[in-house]
Amino acid sequence: MRVVIRVVLVIAALILVGVLAWQGVIAAGNPDPAAAHVSPTVAILDIGVLVFREGLECILVLSAVITSMIGNKESHRRPVIAGAGIAFIATLITWFVAVGILSNLTGSVSALNLQAATGLLAVIVLLVIMNWFFHKIYWGGWMSLHNRRRKALLASATDPEISKTRIL
Repeated sequence: MRVVIRVVLVIAALILVGVLAWQGVIAAGNPDPAAAHVSPTVAILDIGVLVFREGLECILVLSAVITSMIGNKESHRRPVIAGAGIAFIATLITWFVAVGILSNLTGSVSALNLQAATGLLAVIVLLVIMNWFFHKIYWGGWMSLHNRRRKALLASATDPEISKTRIL
């Protein structure tokens, strides 16, 4: 039974690698399910591969975050995993809501307006997160460097031995 499972997994992996390679060659790595003259089967395959790639990226990021939590930070693993689970459930709920909204819209202009609005919202969220990250990581590091230099300069002004050494 184990041999059969391994063979099936190897075949599935080969098919997956084949599909990813095929899309990389045919679509130059960026499939467009909304392109003109695309059959529904190809569009579904393109969307499936895009979702699969995003899922792999999510798993990679979550595993990197969780594996860094060792020692006294190990207690933070459960909230991260719970947050990922809640995000997954929220994704499913918003997918059903989006499908419901899109099915009620008539005409392509309304659907395009909805897509533009959600894209704009995504850009705003990314800008807020990038701003927070910049201030938390970069600006905090910059300020701590200047605080260390200030302390070294103040110490060198009061202690003649320190003033002879190089100040960082």
